[in-house]
Amino acid sequence: MSDDELAEVEENSIDENAAQNASAAQAVRMGNSFEFARAVVGPRYTPGWLGWVDAFAARAYLPVTIAAWLGVVVCILAGWVLPGIVLVALSGLFDWAASRQYVRETLLLRRLGFPPHVRLGIRAVLLLALLASRGWGTAAVGFAAVALSLILLEGVQWAATAWLASRQPALSYHPEGPQPPASVAYARAYGKSSFQATESVVVEVLAELAVAAMVLGVLGGRYAVVLWATLLGLAALAFVARHVLRVRALGSPAAVTALQRSVQDELDAFGPRAVIYMSADAGQSLYILNQWVPALEQLPHPAFIMVREASHLAPIMPTSLPVLYAPSTRHVEELCRPSLLVAYYLANAGKNVHLLREARIRHVFLNHGDSDKSTSANPVARVYDGVWVAGQAAIDRYEAAGISMPRSQYAIIGRPQVEGLRVGTSGNADPVTILYAPTFEGYYEESNYSSLERMGPAMIRQILETHPEVRIIFKPHPASGVQRPGMIQARIEIVAMLAEAPGDHLYVGPDSSLTLYECFDSAHVLISDISSVVTDFLYSERPLITSNPRRLDRETFLRTFPTQGASYIVERDLSNLAALLDDALGDDSLREQRQAMKKYVLGDLPEGPTAAFVAEAARTAAEAEQHAASIVNEFRVKV
Repeated sequence: MSDDELAEVEENSIDENAAQNASAAQAVRMGNSFEFARAVVGPRYTPGWLGWVDAFAARAYLPVTIAAWLGVVVCILAGWVLPGIVLVALSGLFDWAASRQYVRETLLLRRLGFPPHVRLGIRAVLLLALLASRGWGTAAVGFAAVALSLILLEGVQWAATAWLASRQPALSYHPEGPQPPASVAYARAYGKSSFQATESVVVEVLAELAVAAMVLGVLGGRYAVVLWATLLGLAALAFVARHVLRVRALGSPAAVTALQRSVQDELDAFGPRAVIYMSADAGQSLYILNQWVPALEQLPHPAFIMVREASHLAPIMPTSLPVLYAPSTRHVEELCRPSLLVAYYLANAGKNVHLLREARIRHVFLNHGDSDKSTSANPVARVYDGVWVAGQAAIDRYEAAGISMPRSQYAIIGRPQVEGLRVGTSGNADPVTILYAPTFEGYYEESNYSSLERMGPAMIRQILETHPEVRIIFKPHPASGVQRPGMIQARIEIVAMLAEAPGDHLYVGPDSSLTLYECFDSAHVLISDISSVVTDFLYSERPLITSNPRRLDRETFLRTFPTQGASYIVERDLSNLAALLDDALGDDSLREQRQAMKKYVLGDLPEGPTAAFVAEAARTAAEAEQHAASIVNEFRVKV
């Protein structure tokens, strides 16, 4: 980062609402069609002076909804018809405003079996009970007819999404926008089942207004009920018919085939020689794919990104690489074009086998980080033709774990992500800054190396008390809390402490525009865990403090995590934290060890890691071309 950019970072201190804004709850995992709609169309906001409704809905959806429903119950018991109708109408409008923004609570309700049309049904039942309790049976019958029409509308839209998703071809996605027309058309169709449609809300509110008019005496008689109920019911059915016709046209064999050929023709004209394969847990492209995008853009041949889960689309940073969304195995087959020579994998995902079955191309494992985590010594690596690692430490790690592979299968390329980092303390702005960047808890307890829940709050509290002059940047792993709710609470607690403490402290959450590497450039010292964060920061040659949350003795710790021999090790009880900070911020007794460890872990590459990456890519492509030419029978028939 430049000095101007560093100065800008200095201004991004935690505001007074930071603790509330850092709830740190994990994103709710939703279906592919839902996530595709969210990525392509995006949330929909209330325009103009009503914008405050969106902010309020995002903060208070559940309390307001529950209060409104309980209020209707009170109105039923007390016989207050008009106030009850108003509460039902406001509840529906509020639900619409929240769900169209994809407020987290609305997503959770959907996952729990309470999607928009079920919530509509609950509102209808409450209103019908209110009307029946006061003898407004005719109005209740009319509203019931309209409500059933609306529930039918929502149900048809739900079914239409499933039908269309089963026929969908691979679709293009533009991270920088605007989106291709075909992708927008599919996203809009999927969006109809993602939240309560505007048409549905309008019809519901009009029906409630009609009921209110009857209670006030403005409308009366059975014929009036038949008239408004019929008109509104027909309007709902018209919306059903319109949506069905649109979806049928979009999912017709002719339309699907034409779009499929269009995508394939465009890809063939591009002539890709490599594919970057992205499959992982929900939304992980934020830190798995994005860190590799700048290096992948330097590949010496055309390449595109294949994304298997729609939750990865929205987080992808702007890139010159084409992005194609391929949720099914047949999409993978269709996009594996004759020009392809190499496939790059960023994670060991189960769906990798869908492309690994292609024996004609060379398969290269890049991984998304390099560390002493057990995930960095995974025997699954044997399935790849090439395993590209940061340095000799990674090769020794595989061999130490009993994962034997020919030396020719490895390639040392360093870490292209860190090449632009500042080395040494020169250029770091005052005040002295500590970056605390804990890893997440992993998916297995054996790989839970995180200090966040076990040590984080106490460690930050001690630093604030003993070193009040130090500035703290807190950047937890975006996946923190995916398995353990205590991680979320620790995150909130630390943000609250930093918000209350004097000084220009900074919380870098999942939605922040600041990258990990920009935070590196601002830091004089890093405190982290066993993770690739430590490995990458090693490039800067500045002091590293690594946590020991499992209370391992020093011999066991260094035997298990040998690349930490140049790091200061902070114990679980924090008894040595003060001394470590004094050393790291003072004489820095481990400086020479870090410089030697840097070459061992990140390679000794005179021309730099990016040049090594590009050269290895060119060599692999040439080898893959010869390999493809040698194949005489794939034992399959390709159309």
